[in-house]
Amino acid sequence: MSTREKLIKKLKNAKEAEFEDIHLLLTQLGFNCRNKGSHYTYTKPPHVIGIVKRSGKPVKRVYLENLKELLKEMGL
Repeated sequence: MSTREKLIKKLKNAKEAEFEDIHLLLTQLGFNCRNKGSHYTYTKPPHVIGIVKRSGKPVKRVYLENLKELLKEMGL
């Protein structure tokens, strides 16, 4: 099992996650990242997802749920 597969499995089953894990996965999947302050937007047409980075805290659950939905849409 590759690192990417392990990360996907970890995030799919997570109730909370660190921003760095999400950032690593999305960049490995080929998403382009741009940010303004703590707001990060990842794009890979036709997919777009926004994640807010909170200093020293896990990503809010709503963003993790959006990520899970994105992975489902991508068939991962």
